[in-house]
Amino acid sequence: MLYALLAILSGAAGGLIVFLTPKGSRRLRSIITLLFAASGAVFSWLTALSVFAGKSVRIGFEFGELAWSFDPDPLGAVFGLIASTLWLFATVYSFGYMAEKKRQRIYYAFFLISLSATVGVAFAGNLITLYLFYELLTLATYPLVIHERSPEAARAGTKYIMYNLSGAGAILIAIIITYRFAGNPDFIEGPVLAGVETPVMGWLLVMFIVGFGVKAAIMPLHRWLPSAMVAPTPVSALLHAVAVVYAGVFGVIRVVYSVFGHELAGQMSISPILPWVAAFSILAGVIVALRQDVLKRRLAYQTVSHLSYILLGAFTLEPWGLAGAMMQMITYPFMKMTLFFCAGIIAEQTGETRISRMKGVGRELPWTMAAFTAAALGMVGMLPMSTFWGKYYLMKGSVAGGMWPFAVVLAVSGLINAACFIPVAVEAFRGDKIQSCREKDTRTVWMFAPTALLVVIAVVTGLVPGIVWPGAEAVTDWFFR
Repeated sequence: MLYALLAILSGAAGGLIVFLTPKGSRRLRSIITLLFAASGAVFSWLTALSVFAGKSVRIGFEFGELAWSFDPDPLGAVFGLIASTLWLFATVYSFGYMAEKKRQRIYYAFFLISLSATVGVAFAGNLITLYLFYELLTLATYPLVIHERSPEAARAGTKYIMYNLSGAGAILIAIIITYRFAGNPDFIEGPVLAGVETPVMGWLLVMFIVGFGVKAAIMPLHRWLPSAMVAPTPVSALLHAVAVVYAGVFGVIRVVYSVFGHELAGQMSISPILPWVAAFSILAGVIVALRQDVLKRRLAYQTVSHLSYILLGAFTLEPWGLAGAMMQMITYPFMKMTLFFCAGIIAEQTGETRISRMKGVGRELPWTMAAFTAAALGMVGMLPMSTFWGKYYLMKGSVAGGMWPFAVVLAVSGLINAACFIPVAVEAFRGDKIQSCREKDTRTVWMFAPTALLVVIAVVTGLVPGIVWPGAEAVTDWFFR
């Protein structure tokens, strides 16, 4: 119980302390940020280990006539592990990327507060607690989106807030209706709406999915995501691979399996439509990505596509499909964060942001482009990258559920992903040989070190998938027990 509370509070406490540090104390600020990000990760791991061991970590209380609780199940434990662990990588990367940027105190303060909000979403034990931290996450990440304070950043921030608050409004209405029928039960007790019969059940599910689908970037609710690329690169990586979009995906899975349950959801007339919605986002997202010349925008639309991989697996309502969704959820962010980190290094060292102008970049930044190439193979779903296994189980789940067309969708998506990224890597190594390498300065080393480690982890877990499989299996067994 104490570990879960410390995991949630670590980021908020660190953010407050960073706010109080003098403006010129850059070294002290970095130490504080690293310590509290690391403590958030350590306590999240200790909490997750307790959950997987079958121990209760519940924290519950009543306030304002509402019950609030933190009580992570395997799904929450996995999400908490992903978020807190990858936050450490983004922290180290930020030390290099933000070294010469303005407003670092505000950046690192909200950077840490966003960590607390994300872990709070993961560990929430009921809908009220989930909604509170889901909203806090939107508010905490807004200053990071508009960090540059440019007109473009202001417009992106406005779109970000409008989309996400609109989605939150739909969620709030759905929660009120749910509590009208089911009272105030916790997720850990089983499906919240089990045994409830009402003609509005289908509309209630739609309202939840639309609300969480904004952060999950389900088309056509995705338009805030490419605009948010104006944020600093480590923030973009967190938005796309760890925090905001994963909070949306997590919310959808939580609703389908913890609020409705796979049996009740499968009985609804809308359930056969949901996988097709995900399939549309998979193909439409990657096709639009192929047309983007700005690298970060290509990565943004490709995120729209890959998030729906996870949703497709969840919407099959089959054990193998959910297992594939969880494998994809665990392995995908390592590769996506790598791509964003590489994009940031390229932009900072060469000034290039457009793919059409990156010919020869690999001559100047050979190790960065090598990492980019490895991550590109991961986006395609090729061994030895770990994302192969998520795609494999998603295909297996589609076929097991008698939905083989979705396996074809995944295969076609892989081919288009190859067209998105492999030519970029090939072009980067063409051109005249450059004598000077730009990867040797201290600032770039801080950025490249976590990038390289992400690739190593992806290769190791690709070759030995048994390292991450227990997490996916625990979630699947929990909901199909």
